[in-house]
Amino acid sequence: MFVTITETLTTQQLNYLKALIAVEKTISSTELMHRYQIASTTSISCSKVALIKNDILDNKAGEISFQNPIYAYWLKSEYFAK
Repeated sequence: MFVTITETLTTQQLNYLKALIAVEKTISSTELMHRYQIASTTSISCSKVALIKNDILDNKAGEISFQNPIYAYWLKSEYFAK
């Protein structure tokens, strides 16, 4: 199931998720955007909106989190560990 979800995501969305999993707080900083190969702050905003719309992320009181913590764990330990 997680593979199917992940295959539908764009590269920018995956890069944004990778930064979130790394618990980066200032993803929009130049250094972190370069480290995670995020194209622009607009890309961050678009990725965030799309991931919330697709029920992958939640935005509660301005705090972004994964709807399914097991998916976050799978991304970190399996998908991004490659």
